[in-house]
Amino acid sequence: MAVRFGILGPLHVLENGRAVDPGSRKQQILLAALLSHANTRVSADSLVEALWDDAPPRTARKNLQVYISGLRRLAGPESGPDGSCPGHAPGAGLGLGLGRPGHAPRSRPAPAPGATRISHQAGGYVLHTAEGELDALRFEQRARAGALTEALELWRGSALDGFRDVPLIDSAAQRLDRRFLGVFEDWLDAELAAGRGAEAIERATETAQRHPLRERLRMLQMTALCQAGRRSEALAVYDELRQTLAHELGLPPSPALARFYRSLLCEAGPDRARPAPPAELRPPAPRPHRPGVPNLLPTDPPAFTGREVPVRRLAEVLTGGAGRLAVVTGPLGAGKTALAVHTAHRLAEHFPDGRLFVRLRGEDGRPRPLDDVLRQLLAATACAERDGPTGAPPAAECSDPRWAWQLWLTGRRALVVVDDARRESEVRPLLPEAGESAVVVTARPGLIGLEGAYRVWLPPFTAEEAVEFLGRTIGAERVGADRESAARIVRAAGLLPLGVRLVADRLAFLRHVPLGEYVARLGGGRALLDELCGGDPLVRVRLAESVGELPEAAHWAVLRLGLLARPVFTLDRAAAVLDCDPGTAVRVLEDLLEASLLTVADAQGLAHTVRYEMPALLYAYARERAGRTADRVPVHLH
Repeated sequence: MAVRFGILGPLHVLENGRAVDPGSRKQQILLAALLSHANTRVSADSLVEALWDDAPPRTARKNLQVYISGLRRLAGPESGPDGSCPGHAPGAGLGLGLGRPGHAPRSRPAPAPGATRISHQAGGYVLHTAEGELDALRFEQRARAGALTEALELWRGSALDGFRDVPLIDSAAQRLDRRFLGVFEDWLDAELAAGRGAEAIERATETAQRHPLRERLRMLQMTALCQAGRRSEALAVYDELRQTLAHELGLPPSPALARFYRSLLCEAGPDRARPAPPAELRPPAPRPHRPGVPNLLPTDPPAFTGREVPVRRLAEVLTGGAGRLAVVTGPLGAGKTALAVHTAHRLAEHFPDGRLFVRLRGEDGRPRPLDDVLRQLLAATACAERDGPTGAPPAAECSDPRWAWQLWLTGRRALVVVDDARRESEVRPLLPEAGESAVVVTARPGLIGLEGAYRVWLPPFTAEEAVEFLGRTIGAERVGADRESAARIVRAAGLLPLGVRLVADRLAFLRHVPLGEYVARLGGGRALLDELCGGDPLVRVRLAESVGELPEAAHWAVLRLGLLARPVFTLDRAAAVLDCDPGTAVRVLEDLLEASLLTVADAQGLAHTVRYEMPALLYAYARERAGRTADRVPVHLH
């Protein structure tokens, strides 16, 4: 008996080429959940939640076992590596499979014939499969082999269509959809390189309409239109994307896409080559010391994870010509400095005159005098120049450090990383007045007064990035053995790199503690902060500083918001806990948004329906302090 499963579209089951009824709705949900997380353990708690959401019956576990037994009878023993079932009578079973959550689908070693297809492991269930039985596995295998056309032909629509209302399934389906887009873009790029852009326009346009904010896809669509001599339509695609980005996300197109658009405006002929790729990001390679070239960058973070889009955009801005000023902004602990340093390490070849790093805050958190900052930079350039060829005296020998700094920048192409700025006046004297140098500033506030700056907002990790980061510290095998608990741990830490790093360092020390047991320690509030800050007391100090430097009304508002039961709240809830009218509450919340102490969970909606969110560490700190400030609201909030 030959059984095939399909999840690259609506769920379907085929036996010898004929459709098979997979059973009741709940049995289909269970099958879809296991298929989308096959060859790894899915906890019973997750399956219960998938089947009954927030209202499971008292007999949920027993009912789950009944459904599992039904699937086992349906599935029968495991098949061989080609999908065949030794000793399997016709009609006795079905074959299943996929990969680990958060990863591309993977195949597995050949199974032992006759082994059970669904096994119970450590409080959960593992569904085993062979590669030939599931379209998602065949898709991944063909994509890795470079057979992109054959891989794309396996798709019948949106992955697991009809089950996207189940969060456990929807998250896996979204990963599959993203993988499809990546492969589709690679296929379209290859078609353009072969000069077949005109033939691919219809398919590119159809896919772009379903994913209108995908910039690489839009750029490839524009290129295909240009190859077909339809340049005006390509320009219209850009204008549509620009308006959509501004309306839905409040963002401009990326620098690479904007440069491509400008090149289309200047293009004389109808045919056009493929768009130039963005600045190449190369890991720092050992190279001989170049005399006269300063390098003050800290070590590249060894566990740096994810952030492909922010890294690419930041690199494009810094290497893209005039106006090379970027501000990386985001909440405390989002990894702003790590992103800037990681990107700077990969741009050495673009900045032959050096890469400099300077902090605007001392170890005590207080701002450093401007002259101290300039002297540090000039000292680095002076040391480099003494090592270099003889010639003009070092700029550091000039009496005015501001003039000396501008003198050194003139005619040079250097990259300067300015860390932890709080206001525009701290940054302006460091910006080059002439030359081709670039500056990247890290700051919690948006520094909206810096004219011409491109802002890179750094959100928390995605769940996949956070789990991967955790695995790099405590070991991928430990995380892989209980990914459900790992996901809950990083969510408890708010998905912030700082929080995940703290919990990872803690778990690396507590090697004997199972991840499932550790989840219970991160119950929120004081317990969370005590657990995370135990090994790094400076975290509490940084949290206190981030709140203490706010205006009085915003300072007390943060602490009062700690009285809320959850870190996500509406304007009405905020006004109630702040004991003020909605208009006053809006002004206070906007101050906190500007300081990156709040984010907006919903980008659209009326003022009273917008959901605000406080980062996990700050919320834990506010809850810890809330009891001490419950009756001490400043009068001018009213």
